[in-house]
Amino acid sequence: MEKSKKPGLSRLVYTILFLIVGRLVSIVVCFAAIIQFIYSFVFAEPNKKILDFTSSLAEFAKQIVSYVGQNSEKKPWPLGEEWPKASK
Repeated sequence: MEKSKKPGLSRLVYTILFLIVGRLVSIVVCFAAIIQFIYSFVFAEPNKKILDFTSSLAEFAKQIVSYVGQNSEKKPWPLGEEWPKASK
């Protein structure tokens, strides 16, 4: 029977850090959604740059959830991976 690796103190610190970052991401998403709504209302179409940004932000949030939920050992940006690209 294999011994599972116990998460250490550094994992706890990074998890707390990324929980805080995750909360900040949700605030940024709220602002982006409001700006996108106003832009769409005024110009009758969504802003492509905001669409790309929120898409990459969603991928970043996914990386955070995977790390915090211990589904991945890869630390999200800026500590591990590059900033995620917008998914098409």
